[in-house]
Amino acid sequence: MKLLSIVLVFFQGCLVSFAQSGAGLFNDTVLHQLFIETAIPNWFDTLENDYKLNVSNNELYPEKYRPCKLVWDGIELDGCGFREKGNSSNTLTTKGKKKPFKLSFDEFGSNQLYGLKKLNLNNFTNDPSLLHDVLSFKLMRDAGLVAPRTTYTKLWVNGEYIGLYLAIENVDKTFLKLHYGSDNNNGNLYKTDRDASVPLKWLGTDSQPYKKQKLKLTTNEKADDWSKLINFINLVNNDSTPEFKQKLEACFDVQSYLKILANEKCLRSFDSYWGGGNNFYLYEHPDGLIRWIPWDMNETFQDLKRLSQTSLLDGYLVPANKFDDRPLLRRIFEIEEYKTEYFNYVCELIHSTFTLDHLGKFAVMQHQLVDDAYRTDPYRYNSYEAFDRSLSDEHIDNFSLNNSAYVLRLRYPGIFPFIESQRNWVVDQLQGWAYTCAIMEPIVYNLQLFPNPAIDAVTVLNNSKDFDFALLIIYDMTGKVVYKSNNMILEGDSFKIAINNLASGMYLVVKLSSNGNFGKAKLLVN
Repeated sequence: MKLLSIVLVFFQGCLVSFAQSGAGLFNDTVLHQLFIETAIPNWFDTLENDYKLNVSNNELYPEKYRPCKLVWDGIELDGCGFREKGNSSNTLTTKGKKKPFKLSFDEFGSNQLYGLKKLNLNNFTNDPSLLHDVLSFKLMRDAGLVAPRTTYTKLWVNGEYIGLYLAIENVDKTFLKLHYGSDNNNGNLYKTDRDASVPLKWLGTDSQPYKKQKLKLTTNEKADDWSKLINFINLVNNDSTPEFKQKLEACFDVQSYLKILANEKCLRSFDSYWGGGNNFYLYEHPDGLIRWIPWDMNETFQDLKRLSQTSLLDGYLVPANKFDDRPLLRRIFEIEEYKTEYFNYVCELIHSTFTLDHLGKFAVMQHQLVDDAYRTDPYRYNSYEAFDRSLSDEHIDNFSLNNSAYVLRLRYPGIFPFIESQRNWVVDQLQGWAYTCAIMEPIVYNLQLFPNPAIDAVTVLNNSKDFDFALLIIYDMTGKVVYKSNNMILEGDSFKIAINNLASGMYLVVKLSSNGNFGKAKLLVN
């Protein structure tokens, strides 16, 4: 009995730990279901009006949660709240009810869901693949960085299916406790708010100018003590002593930020500090170091251009043309040691996690997980056809900016071609800095075909264990292309090619993988 009691206590402790960690909520191997029930008449119009009032004057009309009951995968929570959130993800959604939402599990009670108190629901604006946030934050976490977790869920409100959403972990005191430890969530947490541009320039010792840039303190609001952050900004902008590097390392986690920047540049995350001066958190960790936490990665895996004009993107690995506007970047890259560390991080990234070997199978699994839910999504932002092709094919969106004469062209190259293109871009960029980071030389190997000779179809053994993204070409003996596939996602041990339209004779079958590997074999067609 004593042994059984010990086992039960241990088991219960594991369940509590599992619940408090949020692991059950962020299980990305299943498609979750979320039902919201509210007694508010015309709930959508009410939330829309709340959002618009808040945008017009957030001091007079603070963010307001409306009461509701939630059911997440059968778990019922009463006394919850929900509201609209977002910036362009909200305003670009002009038709239907698929706005981005924020849930508060304890707004009108003391509920928690798997140890969490709040959750974000994002609606995939500017993301035909539905993978931008998912892959971006995964890359950050796989690099050992603190970054939000994600999972997909279907949403119903008062019985109406609103569509597919991405649930994203909220960055708050619970997040800090989970990711930094139970004794390390009491520091100030700052967030760049809606329409913010926070270049971290010196604006004096008073906090008001920084608040006007829409930098928001989200913890310890009553104390409202900005002194540590302002001292950090003062150091970055005004300290020219030989001890600057030591002083910076004593108050800021430089190495983690360099890793975040390396990921952002590979992902083309222009909607960030180095781009728009937004979408980040700064956390004053109790150990004395300010930590950078990335946020809002939907504007990745793309190229943004004004129509008929040059790219708005900073096309350099070291964002030099931002130095005057981004003092933190300027001061970091003035130090050769940091620049070398950054180059090391980027080079390691394109040989480890930022590869199709690491991301390909996961991306396909996530895509397949939500395929049917997005196909039947009544309010989806992008077409199902764009989603269906988004792993391999380019998609272009043109739209007008709100309150602006500009029209933008968003080009999405396809997730897999994008990754390979960016890896080569990194190599080219590093060469310009006399830093060698060659991607491995392509492997030339013999394809295995069966049956061979063949009549109507031939099966090609897949040399990759789990995943490949490749092009298949068949040449006749004169060098003429008689068959060419599109780029294909290849899973499993083998794949089949129909050859019933080929005349009898000898052919050369070639498989070109996205990583440059080259397979070839002779095929006899009877």
